Amino acid sequence: MTAPTDSLVVDIVRTLENEGVPPDSYQLGREFDPEALARLLETGGNSVEVRLEVQGVSLVVTKQAVWATDEPSSSPPECPHCGLPVSAVVQLVPSHHTAYPCGCRVRGDLLE
Repeated sequence: MTAPTDSLVVDIVRTLENEGVPPDSYQLGREFDPEALARLLETGGNSVEVRLEVQGVSLVVTKQAVWATDEPSSSPPECPHCGLPVSAVVQLVPSHHTAYPCGCRVRGDLLE
């Protein structure tokens, strides 16, 4: 892991410990990709805010801080074609948007 990733992981672990989640009850690498999250925060600018849930604790992660929130995480929208939950919309060319993980073609603003 890189230095920004290490720092981010430490901040998340400390926040979870402050919320009463024992460190031996989870593996962050199975909950989300810490390196991808660190890259997103590094390249996304100061306005990027990522919400995720680890062991029932809702977290907000920004470039500046990590904190727990009482706001429940929202459920992902369903794909309008197959009904599966959509966690991301991938755009490879300007006119083509693909839902992940199902692979159906969708509107680019499905997750907004």
